[in-house]
Amino acid sequence: MKSKIKIFNKIILSLITIIQISYCADNIGSVEIIHWNDFHAANLPYIPTYNNPEKIMVSGYANFAGYIDSLRILYPKSIALHAGDDFQGSPVSSITHGYSQILILNEILPDAFTIGNHEFDYGQKRLKKYIKNAKFSIISSNIFDDEANELFTKPYKIIDRNNVKIAVIGTIFEGLKSSVGTENVIGISILNPLDQIKKYVKEVENISDLIIVLSHSGFQNDSLLAENLDKVDVIIGGHSHSWLKQPVKVNDILICQAGGRGERLGLLKLKVDLNKDEIVSSHYDFIRTIVGKVKKSEAVSHIVDSLESKLKLDKVIGELEVDWIRNSKDDSNIGMWICDAMNKKFKTDIALQNSGGIRKNMIAGPIRIRDLWEISPFDNTIMIFEVSGKQLFEIMQWRIDNPRDLLQIAGMKVVNDYKAKKLIKITINGKDIDKNATYSIATNNYIVGHSARFLGLENNEIKITETSIIGRDVLIDAVQEQKIIKNITDDRIIDISK
Repeated sequence: MKSKIKIFNKIILSLITIIQISYCADNIGSVEIIHWNDFHAANLPYIPTYNNPEKIMVSGYANFAGYIDSLRILYPKSIALHAGDDFQGSPVSSITHGYSQILILNEILPDAFTIGNHEFDYGQKRLKKYIKNAKFSIISSNIFDDEANELFTKPYKIIDRNNVKIAVIGTIFEGLKSSVGTENVIGISILNPLDQIKKYVKEVENISDLIIVLSHSGFQNDSLLAENLDKVDVIIGGHSHSWLKQPVKVNDILICQAGGRGERLGLLKLKVDLNKDEIVSSHYDFIRTIVGKVKKSEAVSHIVDSLESKLKLDKVIGELEVDWIRNSKDDSNIGMWICDAMNKKFKTDIALQNSGGIRKNMIAGPIRIRDLWEISPFDNTIMIFEVSGKQLFEIMQWRIDNPRDLLQIAGMKVVNDYKAKKLIKITINGKDIDKNATYSIATNNYIVGHSARFLGLENNEIKITETSIIGRDVLIDAVQEQKIIKNITDDRIIDISK
């Protein structure tokens, strides 16, 4: 009798185990996340200049959308997330004030898009209008409209896919205003990102299985956020154009970012325990969007071609005999050439150009008008301001102490000891600086508008003249005048500590 009871008990235990296994299996959900960021209106295919000795052509939005379409066929219940900065970077974006990108994204239909700093480049009134015209969800939890006394847009979106409820909370870095023309963010406040994310995590935690922060903050800021967050599972990031070939785990949160300009597309595949609301496994693919590997989207191709056909910017106006390569930490030949062009045009003593405002490298070859639009897509105007030699010395010392976004220069040479954080010497047109003299400086209105950040001076401390001439037009004129360009770096910024 006892043996029969033992056999019966074993059968019951086996059945319970089978039921438990079956129950667990039924409560593991699959989530596939297609994501990209910082596309910057790179709507046409291009050849990257970094780490591309084979000169492979990538992306363009029709090709990029083809990759998304292919992934959606493979994973029909996937979600697509865009971490911001689709605006700014090509002529069509500038001429249409960003609306070209809304038209394209209305065809691709990401499930959620968080606002980046460059979405404000054409003004917050236009952006408000575009949000209403968008057929996809635009979210941000910490951009506040002071006039309306409410968030600029919805803070999050709940997506129900494959029986998994996914909460996506949008955010942007707190220093947005320092990265945008001051006139474009009047009446906008940026709330503390961490506080806002925590607020909405509490709101969605009981109605979701997976919480994603869709962030336009940069990898470093995302890592700091992750260290201080609870119950968030994934951060899909943008802004820093970081190439994260695999997710970086911080405080058990997976941080992903897919470079920029559409060269890469991220695919994060997750298994989620729906009972515990936690990730049990993940797999990541960092996909290079090589042209010709997939069928391009004909619908997106039609939009892109229609927009481009109206521009007529492919006229060749000069020849570049050396590659123009940007450098945000030292002299660059393209930065020097831009500053030289400004100095010559306005007959100033000095010219300054922020490295971050130079948006494209260029391979040696024909120079088209389009290339200069892509190098300098912003409609920044040139301003002239005057400083004393004493002020100039203080500015350049301040730049050593506050090195963010290195300034390319013309008309002067600077000798620094970066290790000791000390300015050693300045020469202006070959002569030692005269601290009692007055020097004229040409630069763009973005630098002048953020003079405290770039120069350590307030606007009322300098005499400013607005030329109303767009910087890009100065560059186009300079190429047409020079015809053949072969400029190399000539050590205008010297670090004796190296």
